Amino acid sequence: MTIDALVRQAPMPAVAVAVFTRDAQLEEVVHGVADLETGRPATRHDWWDLASLTKVLVTVPAVLDLVAGRRIGLDEPLGAAWPGARHAPFAGATIAQLLSYDAGLPATVPFFREGADVVAAALRTRTVGAGAAYSDVNFIVLGAMVEALTGRPLTEAAGRHGLRYAPLPGPAVATERCAWRGRLICGEVHDENAAAMGGVAGHAGAFGTIGQVARIGQDWLCERVSTPALHRSVRECWAEGGGERFGLGWWLAPTRGLGGPRAGADGYGMSGFVGNRIWLEPARGYGVVVLSNRIHPVRTPREPFAAWCDELLTTVADAMGR
Repeated sequence: MTIDALVRQAPMPAVAVAVFTRDAQLEEVVHGVADLETGRPATRHDWWDLASLTKVLVTVPAVLDLVAGRRIGLDEPLGAAWPGARHAPFAGATIAQLLSYDAGLPATVPFFREGADVVAAALRTRTVGAGAAYSDVNFIVLGAMVEALTGRPLTEAAGRHGLRYAPLPGPAVATERCAWRGRLICGEVHDENAAAMGGVAGHAGAFGTIGQVARIGQDWLCERVSTPALHRSVRECWAEGGGERFGLGWWLAPTRGLGGPRAGADGYGMSGFVGNRIWLEPARGYGVVVLSNRIHPVRTPREPFAAWCDELLTTVADAMGR
């Protein structure tokens, strides 16, 4: 089955897929309905909520810039790198531990329900044990650290890569009807903690078009995001836990089957709750981006989306002769 045919069979209202090598964009296919309430079709110009792709497309590059500029070190404790975090219960965790989800923090905490400053609440979070575990809290803290140390908002870090936080300059793909906000979310971040932070956060909140995200994926594949040494560090396994392997921000194969049934041993990627995925195959020389609104207008089980992604990634691997 062709990629175009697979996209048309996607179990999501709208989906965009890009396939690229280091030298070329091979595929860019967009299909479906951007907003079921209006019936508007999705186009290549639409902005998609990137959810947790924000972590690796905005925050990780910003932290690596600080490391490359010798402002902070990967092995430096958070409290030493950022005095504003010196009283946090996890202030002794290193920058690398925070990036690789190994600071002992919980996966997520509904800070937005507290009606308080989200970053301040995150900095008060108690550790929940040893061992790596994927966590939004790490990246809420890292995003705040980047803003404090650079004196510039994350909106600028996103903008350098062509991404945007809301407000957006064009049409957006709708996500879920949010019970907390009492409305359909379109053009503003789905994640509630990020919304409580004004839409700008290190763990979620960035938006991008399919073309922009594919170009950033190509930059990662070509090692243009940071120094060669830091690119190697990003893909190293810094922590493991619960059957998952973590690089700096990224999941490493075979974590969560993110790269499909034929993932390469050096593959790495990230997913986003709203129905996003990016997977990079350095040794094989290609990458795949999936953007969708899987949770529009309400959340549905992940399994159909995951099975469809498996079929897509297998089709791409076959087409690439890998």
